[in-house]
Amino acid sequence: MENPSTLDAPAAAPDAADAATSPIETLAARIADDIREGRLELPGFPEAVLRIQRTMQSPDASASDVVRVLGSEPALAARALQIANSAQFRRAGPEVTDLRTAVSRLGFNLVRSIAVAHAILQLRLRETYSPAAKAELESIWRRSIDVAAASYVVAKHCTPVNPDHALLAGLLHVLGRLYVVMRAEGIGVAPDAEVAAAAAGHEGRIGRLILAGWGLPQSLQDAVEHQDELDHPGEEITVTHVLIAAKHLAAQPRDEERACAVIDRIAAASGTHPAAALETHADELRGLIRSFTG
Repeated sequence: MENPSTLDAPAAAPDAADAATSPIETLAARIADDIREGRLELPGFPEAVLRIQRTMQSPDASASDVVRVLGSEPALAARALQIANSAQFRRAGPEVTDLRTAVSRLGFNLVRSIAVAHAILQLRLRETYSPAAKAELESIWRRSIDVAAASYVVAKHCTPVNPDHALLAGLLHVLGRLYVVMRAEGIGVAPDAEVAAAAAGHEGRIGRLILAGWGLPQSLQDAVEHQDELDHPGEEITVTHVLIAAKHLAAQPRDEERACAVIDRIAAASGTHPAAALETHADELRGLIRSFTG
């Protein structure tokens, strides 16, 4: 893994005995070390989910390989079957009762999405985390689903971007924030506004490095890294533009004063404004959210 520039923090983790070092400085230093040394594994992430990501890294990965990994985690397998049979993805097909058919119906991108959503849900439900961490994990979970659903609808109705690819980008965009929260929890620092400020501007890069470690496509890495660039350039509309637009439109409350040039570009290219698409296809949007939260 590459060695990017570090956070604006000391080059090494400070001595715990140094009373002059604040917990936030300690966290920033630990994250800087993790980035520099390529240790960007998400603490507490279910092993089955990581195995799915590793399995799909291989260009030779088959549906049988994915089914084998899914089958090793009953709760994840059940979730895949449930979503394959949901109104949003079942369409006119018969009910799916086996994992192989479910994987074929969903495709690898959706299986990845289900795995990531399942992992965040499992973290959110753990009883061992502090109240602050639980609250932040709840926020991350909701944000990932809302942005993923918006990304899918915007991609499908306003751009040539594959909607399943956009859905996955929406779910993955929170990984940098998730990493910061879990790292803070691991060293006893409440993941509050002060932590958010310390990590501001770095979560996209952290998320990209995690995705690089998982072997996910460069297009997804780019989308996660540049998710906050409201004027992101580029001649063609890509999944990065879709994620930026969806994240801006799904924000609660939306910052109306921050103009999003990407949204205007998508509207001009397609003739359909992304905000209008979300309103027109509100039932589809709600159906997607229900598929991942039901």
